[in-house]
Amino acid sequence: MAIKGNYENDSGKRKELSHKELKTIPHMPFEEYSEILKGCIQMKRERGILEARMHTNGGPVQWSAELHQGLHYFFNWAGRDPDNEVIILGGIGPDTFKGIGRTNEKGEWQPAIEFASDPDVSWRMYEYQYYDDTNDIEGQIFDVEVPTIGVWTGATFHSDLVLFSDITLATEDAWTTEMHFRTNMVPGDGVQIAWRELMGRKRFAYAELTGEIITARKALKLGMINEICTDTEAAYKRAWEIADLIMQTGTRVTRRITTQILRQPWKEDIAKELRSSFATEMFVTATEHSPHEASFWDQAKEEAALVIAAEKKGKVIRPRLNGGQEEDEIK
Repeated sequence: MAIKGNYENDSGKRKELSHKELKTIPHMPFEEYSEILKGCIQMKRERGILEARMHTNGGPVQWSAELHQGLHYFFNWAGRDPDNEVIILGGIGPDTFKGIGRTNEKGEWQPAIEFASDPDVSWRMYEYQYYDDTNDIEGQIFDVEVPTIGVWTGATFHSDLVLFSDITLATEDAWTTEMHFRTNMVPGDGVQIAWRELMGRKRFAYAELTGEIITARKALKLGMINEICTDTEAAYKRAWEIADLIMQTGTRVTRRITTQILRQPWKEDIAKELRSSFATEMFVTATEHSPHEASFWDQAKEEAALVIAAEKKGKVIRPRLNGGQEEDEIK
């Protein structure tokens, strides 16, 4: 269906008053923050639409302090930039996440020591986990005043980064799993809010306690995402089409105020729950030793491959010890 009318993109038509005259502080320009964050987020902007792809060394993300911290700076700087009218955020592809850990100058994997639950350097758990993560989530919901489109490419574990977007697209091979409980952690860093509110309480309890693999098709069925695209570039192309539609349907102020109405339930959930639930996660991480190890993610990848293969045959694989058994889905 085509949207017909005499609409046009209104980006750049705002006549900003002089900061010198008003004695206000100019925002950080796109050219500056895109350069500062280029090591973990690749950005481009056209027609008021900002595209941001998370990456590590030009490939899928190795979850570490760099992006963990970079995200809340991104939401702050990009959210405050009045020249951004729609923001598209996602993975670089073919996966959003590769694993947990840092890479050295040679691109070799290194453990994420900044996430370790070491009593001798317990401040790290505040600095690189609690502070960064709460500000990541709050920044995405509170600091960004414009419509957002999330692009979920391939494998991801911090799916809240795309699910908290106003609109979410996924590639056909996209999948995720909620790994907190299966790695002896309490789910409190915000992903539980996104999953619970989008899929429903009973489904979330099952997914959390069993480590269920959620594929793109299952996410669409559950109402967690809006559309499925063939691959990464198709997903970003579609995101730009939707962004142009948004830009040419409503005007600047209407877009921004509508976004705040749409996001009000998220704001209430996050304000009520995030900081206390994440503090609980950090307490258990410190006292029960909850390891952030790549092996858990590698195991999930093996499980996901089995689930996706079964899905193509019209079968299901239910979570169980020593799983992998294909079954007919009872509808």
